[in-house]
Amino acid sequence: MSSPGSGALTVEWPRWLLADRLTVALAAAAAGVVESVLANHPDVPAGFGLALGVLLVGGQLWRMRNARTAVGARLDPAGGWMLLTPDGRQPAELVPGSRVLGPTVVLRLRTAGGVRQVWLTERDVPASRLRELRVRLLAAGDRAKA
Repeated sequence: MSSPGSGALTVEWPRWLLADRLTVALAAAAAGVVESVLANHPDVPAGFGLALGVLLVGGQLWRMRNARTAVGARLDPAGGWMLLTPDGRQPAELVPGSRVLGPTVVLRLRTAGGVRQVWLTERDVPASRLRELRVRLLAAGDRAKA
């Protein structure tokens, strides 16, 4: 998967990725919008939109907190993947759906515990490391097509 002669690539990311933080912000903003729209309907109890927002934001925060959090991934020179967790390393396999989206990368890795997906941006990973990961994924895709 990686080119010959290239070393191992380790990519570490924070516990709360930019995508997770944006999800919480969008859910909170949606609650305000829903509440303002429902305020014009006299049959709907006041605070329904805010209650919906609390459920959405709380659910997302709970999911982020309780997920078995991966803290990184490692691509070895032979093309094998390891998922880095707080408890150690797990062998992983890159699965379809992993892709380069402009300057970002979506990684989908299958482990014994299931498929984990992360959307990495320059706010989550240093730009040089993210660039190297993009190059390796694109090169692996080109070799797979050949």
